[in-house]
Amino acid sequence: MSKLKQIQVESTGVRVANALRNAILTKEFHENDIISLKMIAEKLGVSNTPVREALQLLAQDGLVELRPNKGAIVLGVTEESIRDYYETRILLECGAARKACQAKELTPILKAFAAAEQLVAERRYDEYATANQALHQAVWEATGNRRLIALAFSLWNSSSRADQSTEQDYVLMAHEEHRNLTNAIRQRDPDEASRCMEAHLQRSMRDVMSNFRASETQSDQSA
Repeated sequence: MSKLKQIQVESTGVRVANALRNAILTKEFHENDIISLKMIAEKLGVSNTPVREALQLLAQDGLVELRPNKGAIVLGVTEESIRDYYETRILLECGAARKACQAKELTPILKAFAAAEQLVAERRYDEYATANQALHQAVWEATGNRRLIALAFSLWNSSSRADQSTEQDYVLMAHEEHRNLTNAIRQRDPDEASRCMEAHLQRSMRDVMSNFRASETQSDQSA
């Protein structure tokens, strides 16, 4: 069965955290802005509980400072925090890619890639984010290391596409990188698998950094 269905275990709090992280990254929320539980709950159509969970996750990332029973204050994003985030993912996921090459069963990874391939063939680009996460998650799970899986999942951020790229451009670029990664794992080549994963995440970091700098420029111009 396709690994895509496993994404459904992601909690509402994690999804809210991803949405808020992206909003902070793209300057929808600025440094020192106050994020209230009620405001976010109403905007996203959820209860206060997942918003509270999301803010705790963002506080762990250093993006917000919690305010007891009131929400949080945005601390903002810096180039250093973006770089730290991706360097952490690179260290973790390159190791996962190497270890995945030793897995007895590669079917979940191959099925995840095949599902993504079908989306691309059918030009269902708006659905690719789920396939993207499914492939990464299949690689993590192939390691059989529960702590690694939990850490990788907690670090996951689906907001890697820069505003300057079209959705189709992003999907085709990411999918080709996934193809290279999957082929390396299929061939059980740990060095190449690690290299492909690092190239994929480095490119994602450049996209996010480009988006961040563009947002900074727009903020300066509107000030």
